[in-house]
Parts: sequence; structure tokens; C-alpha cells
Amino acid sequence: MYGRGYQQTLKSPEYSAIIDATLVDDIFFQVPEIHDHHERFLEDLKQRLDSRDASICIGDLFLQLVNDSNVVESYTTYTNNWKTAQEATKAAAQAKPAFRHFLVARAREHPGKLDLKALLIKPVQRFPQYELLLKRLLKHTNREHPDHALVTEAIGLVQQVSSRINEVEKEALQHEQQQLFLKELENIIEGLVGLVQPDRTFLKHDFVTMHPGLVTRKERCLFLFSDLLVITSIKRRSGTIRKGSNLPFTLLNSLEPNKFKLFKFIPLDDLEIARSRDESMKKLVREMETLQEDLQTLQHISKLTKALRCPRGPMEEAVQDMIAQVQKQLAERHGADSQLMELELTITTQESMENLTFMFTSAEKRALWEEAFNDAKHKLAMSADRRPPPEFVSALPIRKTRAGLQFTCATATLGLNAHNLKDVWVCNSDGYVGQVCVLSLQPDPTVACCNGVCNARILSIASIPAAPQPTRNGNEALCSVIQHSSLTTGSDSSDEDEDEELPVDEDLRKRRSESLPPEMGCDDSENQQPTMWLGTEDGFIHVYNCSDTIRIKKNKFKFQPGSPVHCIIHLDNRVFASLANGDIIIYRRDLSGGWNVGDRQVVSISTAAAPVTKMLAVAGKLWCATMNTVRVLNTITLQVEHSFMVGGENGRGVSCMVSAGHGVWVSVHNSAAVRLYHAATYECLCEVNVASAVTKMLAGCDDIIRQHKAACLRVTSLLACRDLLWVGTSAGVIITVPLPHLAHNTHRVQAPLNMVGIPYGHTGHVRFLTSVELTPEPRPSRLKGHSRYSFKGKDHPHHQAGTAAPAKLLVISGGDGYEDFRSSGMSELAGRDDSTNHLLLWQV
Repeated sequence: MYGRGYQQTLKSPEYSAIIDATLVDDIFFQVPEIHDHHERFLEDLKQRLDSRDASICIGDLFLQLVNDSNVVESYTTYTNNWKTAQEATKAAAQAKPAFRHFLVARAREHPGKLDLKALLIKPVQRFPQYELLLKRLLKHTNREHPDHALVTEAIGLVQQVSSRINEVEKEALQHEQQQLFLKELENIIEGLVGLVQPDRTFLKHDFVTMHPGLVTRKERCLFLFSDLLVITSIKRRSGTIRKGSNLPFTLLNSLEPNKFKLFKFIPLDDLEIARSRDESMKKLVREMETLQEDLQTLQHISKLTKALRCPRGPMEEAVQDMIAQVQKQLAERHGADSQLMELELTITTQESMENLTFMFTSAEKRALWEEAFNDAKHKLAMSADRRPPPEFVSALPIRKTRAGLQFTCATATLGLNAHNLKDVWVCNSDGYVGQVCVLSLQPDPTVACCNGVCNARILSIASIPAAPQPTRNGNEALCSVIQHSSLTTGSDSSDEDEDEELPVDEDLRKRRSESLPPEMGCDDSENQQPTMWLGTEDGFIHVYNCSDTIRIKKNKFKFQPGSPVHCIIHLDNRVFASLANGDIIIYRRDLSGGWNVGDRQVVSISTAAAPVTKMLAVAGKLWCATMNTVRVLNTITLQVEHSFMVGGENGRGVSCMVSAGHGVWVSVHNSAAVRLYHAATYECLCEVNVASAVTKMLAGCDDIIRQHKAACLRVTSLLACRDLLWVGTSAGVIITVPLPHLAHNTHRVQAPLNMVGIPYGHTGHVRFLTSVELTPEPRPSRLKGHSRYSFKGKDHPHHQAGTAAPAKLLVISGGDGYEDFRSSGMSELAGRDDSTNHLLLWQV
């Protein structure tokens, strides 16, 4: 491969002074990888052909080559860089005579006298040449030969790859033209610099009027790009169309008579449409079109009526009355149309919020512009250097069986259901009863059942893994701390607005609290199943098997720690439960794998005046939140080895804590800020205030509602998932923040974190955030006594060769009502379900 020879020669010490080594790598980008792929392919082909067997096949070798994602990636990346390599070669040859002489000399030495430019195009032509070669081979291969089907299949795959490479080449050409186009626009608009960017594309332009005052009007032009909006002033000028312009002729025709001066240069991230009138606009346009058609028909009827020779007075009068009515309706619609031509944009920055109002020449143009704007915003989030936004799946209403039921907490099961998927247990309560709703994900997310389980508020929930498998030597695995034990906690949510404790019907409590004692009904096989632990306000912990159907089965057992259970967490094969009296209760397994609830350990962390309301496992330690102080508990010595205050606000206790890598995100009551602490050094690395992002999402809401939500805004729930921090708020808005990369020696997060509001949220508080894997999992083969846990070994998708793709996750928020913030208050159904609990689901 001659390109490889060029690269090796130019990087040798003898020629190192001719051209910079970095530029050599840019010119021959991906050439070494392509060379290595074909070296291996050639070796395999030689071995196959050396066998001299008439029944040998080579189609499978081509299939193997084309099916290799690394091969395809190398070729597509090379093709995408090919134009850049050509330009770099040309520029280097012009700037460095020694390099130019080197290229001429090497071209003379080539058997075909091909220069470097001709050689660089060879990889782009490789797959079309393979297609021709395989077609010739197929022509000389008998249909009965085993290679015939393989070659046929290989031809199809080669064609697909060739098409993909051609598409990449086409996109590269379009990108080059787009860059030239941006340069031309930059020259046209006075005062505009820095418009040309690799990932920026021009979308559309519109002439509008702007009303900065009650009387004044200003002519403006809106230039919409993939990531920004440029607003210019307009002034007429005389002159002819310039020659050699890169602008399309139609666009040039509309722009050339005017002079443009930069007025505003606004990133799309800072822009939102204040109110969307898209649906009402479309309806109005349809009505106007219908009325216009009716008017034309009536005018035609009027002409025909005048041609009648018989008496036509009543008929003419009726037709004229109808014409007058239609004209009146059209005039009314035109009045409304002028309002629909108006567009209000909100610019939100850290310093201020500003509204700009524009008037388009027609309602249709405004609708088209809004559609292009929303599409650009969506694509901006989907661009290569940004994380794709969560995909909204659905909103599930949870009808209340009792007035006042509110979500308190939720978590996914560790056990699998009949579809090899996990369920999600969602707890809600009204102070009198505790209820669990089971969310099933198969075939579509739906609430399988919703039943009362206790006579008190459920404060916490945790999914606890099954007991470790005993070894042949006995139960030694149960007697030691498991090195790689799972860690699962319920979702973190604020409980500020929960109702006061109310008296409970003692007879109902007695009947509902019947349960199996811990010593009975728990054989070894049951210990091999994951369980769900529910902590209640009346001081009980209820334990269920993950596979139990709550509707028909009582709890596995329950026990009473003696005080309300604020938080439950599993760590190091133990269960930690924090109580309202300031203690943490630690439960261990017995030799059979069951939980020895009678022999518990008690660690006093605080007092009843400042109980441990939140716990979080961080780097093997347990972070315990008591009011505005975090105490770090060593889970081996059970001693508090460090403590620090969060933020220093007096009386503001910790409301939520989640961990991600080396960082722990903490929020406090009655605050819209989230602080990031280092897991090892306990330093505060940064603080994120979501108020501005929430205000941006509420821009379309009623003024009174927006002001009320902004006045009492606070963080109510947190979730760290797939490199995103999800922040639920009291306003019902959910904000996502990219998780910064932290090292063990990170002392400060310098770069600002981009906060993005999710269009879908709740009318009231976001009560919890949690996540669950969507990808089916194999059953644990060790549980052979339970048929529903069996799987088919190597035939299962998780056992096939190749790298497993990351599991898809479903993020779930629970809260009061459901709202689409893109059209708040515009829908006829707005407010109808404000009091209905909703689960909102996103796929990430």
C-alpha cells in the first residue's frame, strides 16, 4: 500500500525536516488502520487459496471483512477526512518546496506513475472495486457451489457499505459548500464576525418588523442557523448583483437589494418561544381557507342569480346576506390572524431576561419559522458533541383510591418478572394507609396492580439482593462480607409537604398488620430471592419477595425497629435503616441466609431532634444526613470518621443526596441550589442553581402561576443516571445537568454546567426520580428449583459473541399532575388532571 509507504518515509529521521509529523498524520489519517485490516484479510485469503480444494469458499471472508464494524468505521472516517487530506497536501506542497520535490520524485517511482492525490482516492474506490470483483466471481461460480450463496450475500453487504461511504462523501461535499455559504453571509452582514464554524449550518431567513415601543416599528431580518439566531437591521441600497457569489440565486435575489447590519447575535440555548400558537394557527388558517372558498362560491352564485329572468328579489337578498356574513367572519379571522403573525421570543441569560416581539408578514410564515426554530433546538441537543436528550415515552396517570394519596418513594426490583424484566414499586400514602403500585414494563409500561400494604405512610423503600450462594464447605460465604455486593437504594425525594400524622383505625391496623413471623415460612429457597424492604412512619419494616404479587400475597415478614424508618440501604451484605430517634439499625444474615432481625446492631449517630433522614453509600462509607450536617460513617468500625456542614444555612436540612463517581450531589430544604462535594476530600467543588433554567421552562405559564412557583422554588428530588444529573423541583420542572468528570485530585469544577429543562413535567412537585433497566436479563441459572428463573444458556442474547451494548434505561419521575411546558395553558385539557398523580417515563 503506497500511502503507507509515504507515511513511514516522511516520519523517518531522514525526512523529518521536510514536513511536520502531525501534518503527516492528518494527511494519512486512518491509512495505517486500513492497511492492517487488509493485511489480515490478505493472509486469510492466501491460506484459503493455498488449500487447492475445489470446494473452498472465499465469500465468507468478504462477509467477515464487511461485517467488521472497525473496518467500516475506518473507511467512513477516512472518506470523511479525504477532502481535508487533499487540501493539507496541496497547502504543504505550496509552502514547502522540499515536500513538493519529494512528491514529484515518489510519483516517478510509482509503477503507474500515480501521484499522492491519485493514491489518496484509492481507499474511497475500494468497495466499488470489491463489488465488481465479486460480481465477476459470481458469474463464474456454479449455483450448486457452497460459495455461490456466500458471494451473493457479500455483494449485497458491499453495496450497502459502498452506499454508506458515498453518503459520507456527499455529506463532506455539502459541508464544504455550507462553509463557503456562511463566509458569504458573513461578508454581507456588517459587524458580523465568527459566523463560520464547522458544525454550523444556515436554515432560513425572514423579513419581520419589530416593535420596541408603542409607536415605533423597525424593519429586521432574522437569520436562523443550527445553533444561533442573528438579527439584523435592514437598509435599502442601490446596485447590481455581485458576481461570483456562493449564495443560492433565490436567496441572493431577496438579500441583494438590502444592506444588513448586525443587531443581535443570540445562541439558541438562550432562546425560547414565549408562547406557542402553532395548533391554533393551523386551525385558523384552515377556517380562513374555507371561508374564502365559500365567499368565492357565493359571489359566483350572485352572478348567476342576476342572469335569471324570473323574479329574483328574495334570492338576491338571501345571497347578499350570506356574503355579508362570510365577509364579517373573514374580517374577524383577519384580526386574529394579525395576532398570530406575532412571535415573542424570550432571551434568558445569567444576567437578565429579555423579551423580543416580531411581526411576520403572514401567519403561515410565522408557523414555518417556529417549526424550523423548534427543529433546530432539537437537533442542537442531538448534535455529536452533545448528549442526546432523553426520549419521552409516556405519562401514566395513577388514579387515587383515596383522597390525598401522594407519592413518597420508588425503586426498581432486583428480581426479574416473567418477561426477564424488572418491575418498579411506587409507594404513595395519605397518612392513614401506605399503598404500593407495581409498574410493569412489558409489553408497554403499565400499572399492574395498586394495593394497600400498611396503615401508615411509607417513608422509604429499598431493593435488597438475594443471599449469597453457600459454598461446598458450608455457609462460609454467608459468614463473611461479600466483596462485590450490590448497592441499591430507593429514589431520593423531598418530604417537606407531606401531611401531618393522623389517627388510624386500630381495628383496621390490627387486621392489616397480620404477618408471618421471621422464623417461619422462610426456607432456604426463599432466601435466594431478592426482597423489597418498606420502612413506615409507624416504625415497622415490611419485607416482600420481589416476585410476590401484592394483590394476593401478604408480606414475607415484618418487624418493628421502634421508631419511624426514614431511609433503608443495603451495603456489604447488611441492611442499614435510619430511624427518627437518631439511631441507625444494622441487620445481618444468619447462617441460612435469612435476616437475623432479633440480633441487630444499633449505632447512635444523632438524636431525635436531628434524625438521620438520608443515607448514601459513597466509596464504601455511609454518608448520613442529620439536619444540615453530613456525618461519614465507617461501615467496618461503625464510627463516625468525618463530618461537615452543607452550605451553612441554619435550619435547612439535607433533602436529597445522590452519588456519581467521585462526586456527591446534595440539596437542602427550601433551596433551588445543588452542591457537588468530592467523595474523598469532602470539598465543595461547585454549586448549581436551577432557578434560571426553571424560569425559562415556565415562560409560557400564566404570570401568577409562574411568580408563585418561582417564589417558593426548591429542589425536591435528585437522580444521577447515564452521565446526567436529574433535578426535580417543587415547580414540577425537571432539569438535567451533565455530570462533570472528576478525578481524585479535583478541587474545583471550573467549566460552567449547561442546565437543560425537559419539556415534560408535573403541575405540582416532583416527588421522586428513579431508573430501571429496560434490557431483558438472563435468569440466574443457579436457581434451578424455580422454573421462572431458567434460561437457555448460550442461546440467550446476553451469551452471544461480541461486545454487549449498554442497557437501555427508563427514567421515571413521580409527581402531582402532568404538564407539557411547551404549551402550558393553551390546551383545553389544561388543569384537568392537576390533582392526579402521574408517572412520567423517559428512555435514555
